Amino acid sequence: MAVEDGFWNREELYQRVWSTPMRTLAQEHDISDVGLAKVCRKLMIPLPGRGYWAKKEAGQAVKRLPLPPIKDKILVRRPAPCEEKPHLHDVGTDQERIQIERLERAGSELVLRRGSLSHPLIAQARAVLGRATSDKRKILVANEQCLDIRVSRGSLDRALRLMAGLIETLEGEAFTVTVGNGYREHTSVCLCGQQITFGLVEKVDRVEQAVAPPGGMLERVLTYGGKPVTFEPAGRLSIEIWQPWHAHPKRWKDWKSSRLEDFLPQVVAGFIRIALAERAEKERRAAEEQERQRRVEERARLEQSIKTEQSRVHALRRAAMSWFRAQQIRSFLTAARDSARQDGQPSEPGTPFGDWLAWAEQQADRLDPLKESPASILDRKREVEPAYVGYYGYQKPDPPFRFPKPIWRVR
Repeated sequence: MAVEDGFWNREELYQRVWSTPMRTLAQEHDISDVGLAKVCRKLMIPLPGRGYWAKKEAGQAVKRLPLPPIKDKILVRRPAPCEEKPHLHDVGTDQERIQIERLERAGSELVLRRGSLSHPLIAQARAVLGRATSDKRKILVANEQCLDIRVSRGSLDRALRLMAGLIETLEGEAFTVTVGNGYREHTSVCLCGQQITFGLVEKVDRVEQAVAPPGGMLERVLTYGGKPVTFEPAGRLSIEIWQPWHAHPKRWKDWKSSRLEDFLPQVVAGFIRIALAERAEKERRAAEEQERQRRVEERARLEQSIKTEQSRVHALRRAAMSWFRAQQIRSFLTAARDSARQDGQPSEPGTPFGDWLAWAEQQADRLDPLKESPASILDRKREVEPAYVGYYGYQKPDPPFRFPKPIWRVR
């Protein structure tokens, strides 16, 4: 389907609607057939009537309604596509894929081995839930550590059998079920290196009541219509995973045509799929974090290299300027020596002017970065400089930068 800037194309959608069944077309675009029909009504696209596709397949003549013209362009935004489920061959090994396929093809009848109901975790849950009290929804509330089973007293026996069958299937696949401190969201199983927390929950129906039952009081939980309601356990159980999974279903429940006892191996296969997806997600996040850390370190190295290069450039400029000033001083001393010779003024060593010339030559050498710096009393300036008050108290200024000599040895 051509989509312009995230909006449906009316003409192309009309062509597809009359050439492809609505359900098939909706599946192609990750939307329900009801939702796609709403989009067509908003875009004023006529839809095939009931029996259209059956008549067309039978070779009967069918009439195609024309697309009505519209005055103004109608824009309907296309919904974002659903998150794609990770493919099993992308997240699991060959052995794990074989294990999942074997469980998904396993039989659909719960047959407990001898001793399954006497499992330590099942025995502990039976004892704890047997003396537990019920909340206002008539669900047993355990105040001690046990399996996460949230059912009514009437469904307790079936829930224990279900949990025993689930534990037996998990342990048969070499997975370990543990119960942490607490009774809610602390039952977990370790699959493929991942901890999956799960529990068994019973559906509770809300029933409206007109009058209080005889001999008792009505629990008045008012709805928006102001009608009092009571809660009644429905007897329909579901196995739920508490983590926020997105790529796979995290709930398996009773249906009208099947019950949880019929597909416990498939539930375990779903557990493994979720564990593999979580492992792949953690590996992806770890790789992203490693890449982010690599970019941070690379940026830090680049910044340090830039700072080093800037320091070398500044040092080069200062050295060139110092060399230029030294050359100026030497040119000046040459001119001064020539002027003194013309005036007949002595400039030999030991004379005042000769000693001044020697001192000036030393100052030029001190500035010249290509020559060794002669000793000077100015080198002891820091010994008599008073400390100054900085942000962190009394401290001395940093020594002036001196370009390394000789210049060609700079790295």
